[in-house]
Amino acid sequence: MGESMKEKILNLKENKKAIILLILILFMVCIGISYAYWFLTHIQSGSNQVVTDCFDIEFVEETDAITLSKAYPMTDQEGSSLTPYTFKISNKCAAYVSYQINLEILNTTTLDSQYVKGMLDTNAKVLTENEVVKTTLENATTSYKLATEYLDKNEERTHTFRLWIDESVGMDDPVSNKTFEGKITITASYITDMPTDYDLCVEKYGEDSINCNIIAQLDDTGKCPEVNEDGTVKVSGAESTSGYLCSAPDDYGTSYYYRGTVENNWVKFANAYWRILRINGDDSIRMIYAGDASVIDALPNKEEVLKNGYDDSTTKYTQIGTSPFNSSYDDNAYVGYMYGTPNSGTYKETHTNVNNSTVKEVVDEWYESHIKDTEYENYISDTLFCNDRSFDYNNTGTGAGKSYTNYRWHSNHDYVYLTCEQQNDRFTVEDEKLGNGDLTYPIGLVTSDEIYLAGGYTSYINKNYYLYNGNYYWTLSPDSFFTNAFVKYMGFDGIVYSSANVTNSRGVRPVINLKPNSLNTGDGTASNPYRIE
Repeated sequence: MGESMKEKILNLKENKKAIILLILILFMVCIGISYAYWFLTHIQSGSNQVVTDCFDIEFVEETDAITLSKAYPMTDQEGSSLTPYTFKISNKCAAYVSYQINLEILNTTTLDSQYVKGMLDTNAKVLTENEVVKTTLENATTSYKLATEYLDKNEERTHTFRLWIDESVGMDDPVSNKTFEGKITITASYITDMPTDYDLCVEKYGEDSINCNIIAQLDDTGKCPEVNEDGTVKVSGAESTSGYLCSAPDDYGTSYYYRGTVENNWVKFANAYWRILRINGDDSIRMIYAGDASVIDALPNKEEVLKNGYDDSTTKYTQIGTSPFNSSYDDNAYVGYMYGTPNSGTYKETHTNVNNSTVKEVVDEWYESHIKDTEYENYISDTLFCNDRSFDYNNTGTGAGKSYTNYRWHSNHDYVYLTCEQQNDRFTVEDEKLGNGDLTYPIGLVTSDEIYLAGGYTSYINKNYYLYNGNYYWTLSPDSFFTNAFVKYMGFDGIVYSSANVTNSRGVRPVINLKPNSLNTGDGTASNPYRIE
């Protein structure tokens, strides 16, 4: 993979100009007389801007404080829902920057760090599990590295930080009447070259990471569709001859998607086979259902079924069953994975996420019976699913009631994108900052964009890419309302841009996201799929 990130930085040691931004955040936790309660306050410092002949890095505190009143030991799910301290770092000069975010524990602290959990962005850890690094403050006893990040020229990035008492704290733990004080410190350095995404992955997860091994497969021969400046991807045809990995922006960052005749994206998880669609921009692993492992493993022609990647002549192995998308069709509301009030006069009333679609109930029921309350649930990520109900460029309808309306993919465009325009359409469970928080479980369906990027194309029959299975199955992508509500689905011949009345019965292939770096064994082939062991 060439020179490692560590080697690059060491080679630049002589030229490095380091700046340290200190006294950015002050935390103090007081455990009072009532054992189960604690209080956290924030004292804000003065100016937080440093300018050098090479940098102009600005630290902007976007919220006044983290304030927790009557808090108590809590789960990670509860902690991740707390209001975060949000800050933005801007690199305003034409040079690359590496910066490290640390939490330094002050010598006035009497509460053991093992009882405190911090969450920078989406990474929650007990503080003692973070890497211990050299302190930069005279009155600090310990410094924990929270993250190392990089800024491109003239780039900015926003971070969030949450702090809470870990749920492991019990009534016998020595935390009452204790204080916790710490400061976030940031050290920044100039570097001549930005690290590759593979370098960044290895720095975060290690060289043995399957996430990183997948990213290392990124095609550099020019086969991948062109990514436009606005983040859209220009796709000019189907892919039926080669299998490779490409990249495109999504709502979290850079996504790495499989395209074409891929044979090394198999996963075995929760007693089922799956195909990896892509590594999302938050490093989670998005994958689509490909069959019940207990059924397929018992087949005398198991290898043939897995090798072909589609069902045999008698059994539909690669879906959990069939279902209508919705039980009614005569309103714009029914293009939604969830929907509002039919016969409403406004778009908002029509598309508010109140009612479950029929297909969502089927998918949720599968989750309840196969993943909920099992060990597998610990590996599931709350990464968004896009039910894009934005309008097509040629639309004249209102999207309400029985108004004739063209949704985004009604026209057959030659460009696709993995971002989701409207927050109301970004389906999540807990995340209400980027997503809508309306899902019951973190499970959904594939989008037409994802099938298109995987190798499908308008009107081109393609039975030779990894998402083809010889069956019709639903996507999450609305098409239009014209007397009937229509949603996109995969055709039996591999064509993606067909659309069907939502009351028609089509196959259901659930999609889930695994937490980053969850997979730790296997090589992704059908005979040795990626697994969690």
